Amino acid sequence: MATLSLVIPAYNEEERLPGLLAALDASAESIVAASGFELLEILVVDDGSTDRTAGILRQAEAGSPRLKPVLDAERNRGKGAAFASGVSRAEGDYVLLTDVDLSTPLEELPKLAAAVDAGSAIAIGSRAIEGAVVERGPAHRKLLGKGFNGLVRLLTGLDIRDTQCGFKLLPTREARLLVSEQRCPGFAFDVELLMRADQAGLSIAEVPVLYLHDSRSSVAVGSASLQMLRDICDLSYRLRLRGGPRRSERPRSLVGVSADDSD
Repeated sequence: MATLSLVIPAYNEEERLPGLLAALDASAESIVAASGFELLEILVVDDGSTDRTAGILRQAEAGSPRLKPVLDAERNRGKGAAFASGVSRAEGDYVLLTDVDLSTPLEELPKLAAAVDAGSAIAIGSRAIEGAVVERGPAHRKLLGKGFNGLVRLLTGLDIRDTQCGFKLLPTREARLLVSEQRCPGFAFDVELLMRADQAGLSIAEVPVLYLHDSRSSVAVGSASLQMLRDICDLSYRLRLRGGPRRSERPRSLVGVSADDSD
């Protein structure tokens, strides 16, 4: 049975960490097993938090043999840098990127595992294709997300409807190779990861998932989106215009055609 490492970036998450740790302690092992993996470790990567995040992780580590906090960041670097740090330490055959708030519940993992079993190298959760369910998300965020993803497709050439869902399953070996050249330490890392995967010829399955919006999120969507757009323009120039990614032959999604293919 293949082993799995959970990689969970965290920054100033003292409010949401206890809920995450309790949920993982209660059901992570059984959910992962039902997906065909053995849960090897849970890598929560503290990205230079200034609150009690590190202390909570240290305290929880003593009572959880699979929990392996990564606490060496001296300053906040960004979600992408935190993910890369977790991947560099992962010992499982696969890594699953997921968020502190479990906005995509871990119970959605079997869908990604099925895509990998069907032959895809990488499986990513999507909130923007037919079959996805988004609950409690504000209308303005949905509209902003749709516009942003349209720009991503235009600038990068990626035929992916939702690059930013924080639920991605990758083989650890390939993940290490992809992050070894990472330029974007922030939120645009998802786009870079997928562009580099596409350039490498890795097949990517976009899988519809359940997404539960958490109103406690501290991400400033407007300013974060502007920075991401700048980063993606840079990626488009460096990886697409200069390098010309090798487009892989891959399924567009598990359902074949996205809900808004007509636009």
